[in-house]
Amino acid sequence: MTDRRRRGLSFHLDLYRQEADEYISFAEIDAETENDVAADKPDKFKYSSWNKWEESVYNYLDSIIRYKDLDEGIEWESLDRKTQQIYTAPLEGFKFNIDSKRVLTLLKELCLETEAETWLRNIKCGREAMKALQIHYDGPDESKRRKEEARAKLKNIYYKHVGTFTFEKFVTKLYDAFQILEKYGEPLYEEEKLRLLFTKSQNAHPEFKQEIVICRSKCLSFTSAVIYLKTVVARLFPDVVKPKSRRNVSSNKASKELNGVDISDLARWYDSSEIRKLNESQAGRRILAKIMGDKKRHQRHKDKIDRIKSEKRRRVKSVEIKQPDDSSTLSDRDHRLVAAMINGVNNASKHDSSMNGRLIRTRENDSASSESAVTFDYLGNPL
Repeated sequence: MTDRRRRGLSFHLDLYRQEADEYISFAEIDAETENDVAADKPDKFKYSSWNKWEESVYNYLDSIIRYKDLDEGIEWESLDRKTQQIYTAPLEGFKFNIDSKRVLTLLKELCLETEAETWLRNIKCGREAMKALQIHYDGPDESKRRKEEARAKLKNIYYKHVGTFTFEKFVTKLYDAFQILEKYGEPLYEEEKLRLLFTKSQNAHPEFKQEIVICRSKCLSFTSAVIYLKTVVARLFPDVVKPKSRRNVSSNKASKELNGVDISDLARWYDSSEIRKLNESQAGRRILAKIMGDKKRHQRHKDKIDRIKSEKRRRVKSVEIKQPDDSSTLSDRDHRLVAAMINGVNNASKHDSSMNGRLIRTRENDSASSESAVTFDYLGNPL
């Protein structure tokens, strides 16, 4: 009864008493369904996908935010319960403040560190925050631009059985353009949608052309025509609907290789030889900057990076403590030459008492001879 009163509906107590169990059962089912159905959290704000982003926000917030004003002349009784709850929700009071805070928190999180963050500063109300984004990103100038883009898309799009542009992509882009025009007040009639579908489907396959003629006579709506032609395309061109064909795999592989290095996965480990090859061209250096600029790279390949650092430290340490073995690099002749040079220098500096060296005692007199200087080997050791 409270729920119906909030939605502006009358309540017949006598009818409820007659079918009380049924009403209670319906209420329980409705409550369970409402709790089970939950949309995924929207992605970060992106200007290029405003329409889809806005719709995802409304779907996620469910019944606490209004998507748009109701069309004039619509019958209130014909609306479903959730829509009635949305358009009868109070715009002030305790519950409104709770919902407003939830909306504001979500919008600020999704717009953080994006260009939209500027338009939410100093706003304390979730409803006002959403309005600010709509005024800037969905105002008259933006709507005019989007309608022109949609018309240009409808003018230039064709389906000609190109491997990279399937029939599914073709009809999806058509439908997306139709939705944009409808959102901004210029919906196309069903006849115009069908005309665009048939005239833009220019596949040269003879049987496909025949199926277009049949579809014109059988299908009265865009949706039914798309379903019919999708079945035809799947039958006539089975190789296109396969998720992976040999042709696509080879082309993708070629496009993912640079300077002889496979760059299909920038998160994998690249060894020193691959890094040198990428560094040989400007395009390779750009890819290399992305690889090295990945903040999670060290964490992802921590074991390999630590192992390389450890090997470098061991090599440096071994070089520092290694002593050169001169004896392995000098011949006997070189040994004699070095020893002669050392002795010559020593004899030339006899006048310096600090350089005299050790005196030799002869066996004859066992006396110290100041004139007999010590001789040295090639290492400078006294003999």
